[in-house]
Amino acid sequence: MREGGEKMRARSYFLFATIALLSAFALCVTQEKPSETKVYEVKVSYQPSWHHTALFVIIEKGWDEKVLGAKLKTTSFPSGPPQMEAFAAGEHEVAYVGAAPPLSLLSKGFDGKIVAVANTEGSSLIATSGTEYKGPKSLEGKKIMTFPPGSIQHTVLMKWLKNQGVDLSKVEIKIGGPEEIREALRAKAVDFGFAPDPIGYVAEIEGYGKIVATSPEILANHPCCIVFMRGDFMRENREAAVKFLALHIIASEFAKDPKNKEEIKKILIKWLNIKESVADVYPGSTNLQTDPRIKGWMEGLDMLCEAQYQLKITKDTAGNPVRVKPENVVDPSLYEEALKLVPKIKKDLGLQ
Repeated sequence: MREGGEKMRARSYFLFATIALLSAFALCVTQEKPSETKVYEVKVSYQPSWHHTALFVIIEKGWDEKVLGAKLKTTSFPSGPPQMEAFAAGEHEVAYVGAAPPLSLLSKGFDGKIVAVANTEGSSLIATSGTEYKGPKSLEGKKIMTFPPGSIQHTVLMKWLKNQGVDLSKVEIKIGGPEEIREALRAKAVDFGFAPDPIGYVAEIEGYGKIVATSPEILANHPCCIVFMRGDFMRENREAAVKFLALHIIASEFAKDPKNKEEIKKILIKWLNIKESVADVYPGSTNLQTDPRIKGWMEGLDMLCEAQYQLKITKDTAGNPVRVKPENVVDPSLYEEALKLVPKIKKDLGLQ
């Protein structure tokens, strides 16, 4: 009996020791396992323009949930300045926004980076029906409505007028969002509007305006919209941030492919509430791009930095004018990581 008891105790000790070793091993494996992405919902802001088509494609195709395992929650803004106010308040992690609006935040030391391009060009000068346009100098004595100071449209318009020798004291600049510009053109409360696609094409098709100059004529290849990310989001959810950019690249390629035109039209009609005849004009003067490392694009961003400095829009926390440097506000590292993921993600989505 004593011998049997000792054997039972020995077996129990062996079993206990084995369980303890397995538990310790499992704990080590768990501790060494890379941390998984914490994000289940990513808050993204955008504007009602087909400059941001890539975002619409990601959501409509369900790629956010398939690839990120997260749902994109979107909020629309009429223009960049109010969008950046909400961004600074922590309401969003990612923004599809003009390259100019974030500069005023970044000049004050805001924790965020431009991580990708969304598009270049894509805006137009629209004359009300019956208004004659004979070149930039003919804008003297006229009223022009555009987005608020700090927006890409306001920055590009003011730089163009100055470059063309227009006496700015003789031009009345009115401020408004997409709806205000459309209504002002309809009512002939202004002579011209300067706004992003597709506003000019809507005005032409509905008969209350005419495009008299587009971005390529006004300031060729100028930067327009970008993907802007909060610093804490990039650091704490690196995997999600990189995958998001990979989807941005893939969606931009998809949106530019002519064979997808009909599908893109349906997406734009839904997201922008436009007529099919307007969607037919897509992409208009908009050039979807993604790479923030291109020398010409960086030079264009530097031009915007200089323009905003001259307009006294970029200031430090004490209110002193600051000249922002592109290399300090653009982080290409996420984009480079995203490029490496693109082939596999495309394969997983059945795009190859």
